[in-house]
Amino acid sequence: MKQGILNFGSSVVVTFLLAGPTLAQSWRGRGWWGDRDPGPTPVAVPEIDASTGLLALAAVFAATLFIWERRRRRA
Repeated sequence: MKQGILNFGSSVVVTFLLAGPTLAQSWRGRGWWGDRDPGPTPVAVPEIDASTGLLALAAVFAATLFIWERRRRRA
């Protein structure tokens, strides 16, 4: 019985946590009285593929490793 109540309670909490952002998205762009406000024009952004993302992470890792090695040699 306790497990059922716990499962139900956790599902209610998750539902309430998801309800806020969902309602915010559904009301996005509406005026005070429910009329549609076009809002800002969407802007196209470039997509990043997996290989470019991995190259960026490798560059950050290499720079971090380089700085760590320089600090280690100074000490």
